[in-house]
Amino acid sequence: MSIMAETARKLLAKRIFNEQLERCQVDYFDYYFLHAMGRSVYGTVQEQKGFEFMVQKKAEGKIRHIGFSWHDDADMLDRILTDHPETELVQLQLNYIDWENESVQSRKCYEVGVKHGVQVTVMEPLKGGALVRLPEAAANILKEADPDAGNASWGIRFAASLDQVEDNISYMKDFQPLTEGERETIAKTVQIINDSIAIPCTACRYCTSGCPKKIAIPEYFSLYNNQKQFGLLAGLATTYGNLTATHGKPQDCIGCKQCEDHCPQHLPIVENLKLVAEAFQM
Repeated sequence: MSIMAETARKLLAKRIFNEQLERCQVDYFDYYFLHAMGRSVYGTVQEQKGFEFMVQKKAEGKIRHIGFSWHDDADMLDRILTDHPETELVQLQLNYIDWENESVQSRKCYEVGVKHGVQVTVMEPLKGGALVRLPEAAANILKEADPDAGNASWGIRFAASLDQVEDNISYMKDFQPLTEGERETIAKTVQIINDSIAIPCTACRYCTSGCPKKIAIPEYFSLYNNQKQFGLLAGLATTYGNLTATHGKPQDCIGCKQCEDHCPQHLPIVENLKLVAEAFQM
């Protein structure tokens, strides 16, 4: 980057930051985030020196804590936190249906945050309201376990029971973390929800090693299932975009069917990829 371009970048960043302070009518920000971080935007953030800017503003007293919200896999999160140990906080999508989900990787990302000793904050504890509007059979399991508890409370308590967020729940009067029995109840609920999935992929990944177009088949199927179960297409678009930035798109499939030859579930993968492409249309 030329000296002139670097100067212009700094002036633009300073102007935008000052406008943010003015619009919020504050002298400093308690927390300042890089929004929707993932592998598809990390290169741009590095090029534009986003982390360096936040560190500078923190040194000036304009920011108290720096971090980013995350929408990608655990390996990439580990890489960024290794590259930028100055990160103090990461906002993760944490809820019981995404905890073991292969595309969202809530648990894996949470464990990376714990590994690096960063503070974790929660987004999507109810998955955009989807964990309130449960299938009847799943809702009945929760109701049987605790007739007085609403569906929403189970989701909130799951997220709040994680060790890294325990210190941030003092506002919750008489909060009680989930018991082992309640965790088993949630596991049964997850099973019922997952049993209703459109594509019963187990994410074994046998299908991906020889794919000539390097299509992230299990991840795309997971996103498609999420969309069909919960109807949150807009909320899944960022994750879909991150996948297409580093992998072949579903519509890139050439129909060689080598993936189907290796699938233990004998899924019609080629046809299912067409469904994914049609659903997201990106």
